[in-house]
Amino acid sequence: MKKALLTTTALVALNGAAFASSIDTPVNSASSTHHTHSAATIVWTGDANIKYNVPLKLTNGQNTDGKVSSDVDLDVTMTSPGTYSATISTGIEGGTANELASGATVTVTTPMFNISVGTDGVGGVGDARGGANGGADASDLFADIDHMTNIGSDENSSEWYLSLPNFGGWTVAASGMKDMTTTANKNKTSVGLKGSVGGLSITAGGMHKDAGVSVSTSLMGATVSVAASSIYSATKAKNVQESGVQVDMPLGGMKLSVNSTTTDGNSNWGASVSTTVSGFAVSAGTDSDEDSQFKVTGPMGPVSLHLEWDSSDSALTLSKDATVEAGVTYAVPGTNGTTISASYSNDDDDFDAGTQVKMAFKF
Repeated sequence: MKKALLTTTALVALNGAAFASSIDTPVNSASSTHHTHSAATIVWTGDANIKYNVPLKLTNGQNTDGKVSSDVDLDVTMTSPGTYSATISTGIEGGTANELASGATVTVTTPMFNISVGTDGVGGVGDARGGANGGADASDLFADIDHMTNIGSDENSSEWYLSLPNFGGWTVAASGMKDMTTTANKNKTSVGLKGSVGGLSITAGGMHKDAGVSVSTSLMGATVSVAASSIYSATKAKNVQESGVQVDMPLGGMKLSVNSTTTDGNSNWGASVSTTVSGFAVSAGTDSDEDSQFKVTGPMGPVSLHLEWDSSDSALTLSKDATVEAGVTYAVPGTNGTTISASYSNDDDDFDAGTQVKMAFKF
């Protein structure tokens, strides 16, 4: 995430002589430069890169010539000791910063509750708990199972998020939009719950006409999870019932995961296995949609290898290609976080989309 982060319990102290006089001793480290303060600490950290990228062909007639570009991320953190704190975060991307208040997120943490509120930035974007397009809904506390439908038609768009992290041993949360004058915004209000009792881990969530609950426990060395939800279908103009069960179990040196779900009368299943072979993390899986995946990551001589394949069609290319990400990354010795990587991706997840060579460093 591209952001600048300011954290303090006394934000008004960040002015003129009062701020300057609070600096005690400059402290330098390999990854950051900061000063200690009698009441606060300010730390600047960041990363930057320069890259040569040959883009994917996304549209007919698109120019796919390679080009050189760069990107800069900057984090500024100010903290003050105590049980009460406040955080302001806003985006800085590509070396360009918006005004601090534009698109910012303000978070207050107390011994009793935590609350996060997003301000209206460009296009009205300013999600709680994570900044623009990076927020969360309280209903996300509900842990569903693969093939089940997410609660809420518009995920992670809340502009305020209130959490009670220790409500009698449970986490209770609520979220929603600041402007509650429209029906659409009222329908985005959500609630969530997470906790454990008697060896059972329980989660629940709800938003508008959607609701779900899950229970998981340990059984003979395996973890068994059961989930059920009622999801509103606009096409059918009614709620449809969903349920699922998942079992995760150790199998020798491997971990096996199998699941089975029923959504509106349709049955689905999935299975995956993961293990470590000669230092490489290897996983593979398939499901009832005939969607298969394979992933291997680990050290290969002086570089780190990342290879991932998914049989589903890539949405980033004109052709019906499988989703592929492949790359090698070299950590430059004697540096703190400087890397050189070469990659191809039509998924834009772990690597940028396209064929690319990149040098990145931290400061």
